[in-house]
Amino acid sequence: MQDQLTVPLSPAQRLLCWVDEVTPGMIFGPRFVAVGGYRISGPLDVSVLRGALDRLVVRHRALRTAIVRDDGVPYQSVRPPAPVPLTEVAPDLLIDTIVAGEYPPGSPSLLWAFLARHDPTDATLVLVAQHTVADPWSMRILITDLLRTYGDSVTGWTPAGSAEQADPVPVPPGGSVPAAPRHDEQRLRRLTDHWRQVLADPPELPLPAAAPGGDPRTSEVRFPLSVTEPRLRAAARPLRTTPFVLLLSGFMGALGTLTGATDLAVPVLTYGRDRSDWDTVGLFMNALPVRADLTGDLTATQTVARVHAAFAAAFSRELPLTELLSRLPEAVRFFAPDGPVCAQFEVIQLPPAQSSAPLSHRPLRLPGGLPLGGPVIPVNGLVTWLEQDSDGGYTGTIRYRADLFGPDTIDRLVRCYADRLDELVGL
Repeated sequence: MQDQLTVPLSPAQRLLCWVDEVTPGMIFGPRFVAVGGYRISGPLDVSVLRGALDRLVVRHRALRTAIVRDDGVPYQSVRPPAPVPLTEVAPDLLIDTIVAGEYPPGSPSLLWAFLARHDPTDATLVLVAQHTVADPWSMRILITDLLRTYGDSVTGWTPAGSAEQADPVPVPPGGSVPAAPRHDEQRLRRLTDHWRQVLADPPELPLPAAAPGGDPRTSEVRFPLSVTEPRLRAAARPLRTTPFVLLLSGFMGALGTLTGATDLAVPVLTYGRDRSDWDTVGLFMNALPVRADLTGDLTATQTVARVHAAFAAAFSRELPLTELLSRLPEAVRFFAPDGPVCAQFEVIQLPPAQSSAPLSHRPLRLPGGLPLGGPVIPVNGLVTWLEQDSDGGYTGTIRYRADLFGPDTIDRLVRCYADRLDELVGL
């Protein structure tokens, strides 16, 4: 096996390189990470845990893959496995220690682990991965794989196809091996014509009359939602739509109520994984502009119908964002940090949590506002993302330009969104 392999970039990685061009230093810096926290129950042997962490890097090549530029042409460089840094720390120092750390994208291993022991059978484990090679779905894969590998090590069982027998041919994280374009040129022209109309003179989200002003700065607020996945599914069924569209409809309706805007264009971060990618660690994502006309005194049902139609039209014409921007350079402004004020939306998708004896785990929600990570796609305005809780509910986060929106405005948006969702699930 070669010491180092090179592979072309995946679509998501090409998108990262574009983001780095418009916002230098945001992506390929030591603070752009994905973080997962877990409460671990059971007898924990730290030496076995170290070995299980190291085998993750062998098995998942994304965790040792760097984006390298030679003569300006970026590519993936897959390097030999390196040990995962594991830091043991007192529980009351855990978060401060993680925040104080740096996680360079050129590190031999792009995974770091922090362990805080509460007692011999109770601990908090936090995994930190470079966001260039991992997304929230990947973090769930990693903790499941880590605990399974730990259990195998304790019992001495080596399953077939173990990490040590991994295929030496790398698969680009964030997508399968680059293949021929899926669209012929004629179809690409039709799709480009559609997006040219959608993104022609994109509407700007009206600012509140009393915008705070001052130097550009960001703030963040986290909020619970009372709706649950089962209630959303039940409400979506008679409307012939999906729970995601209900969440998006509530958000766009709340934006309209708050700002008075009726022509809304919202960049939606899409999931980006095919079924074949469900067990793959990597960054999978795309951005899909959804533009909906909410003119008129619409009922909740009518709002859902219009947002459903807008999302379906966009989703059926989805292109990798880098492909869209290369064919439609004028659309760059819509996604630029100095472009029209807009609101981005995402529902973070995660696989089910799984534990393996002798350890069990439950996901932890880390404190909000940590100076780590951040939105992948830059926008000028606010970014909203929802995470599903273990009980089926949702917790939302809004990261916003505090010089454009005051806390009172964001609080009204949160309350309006919650009211809209309650109305939708009550239909």
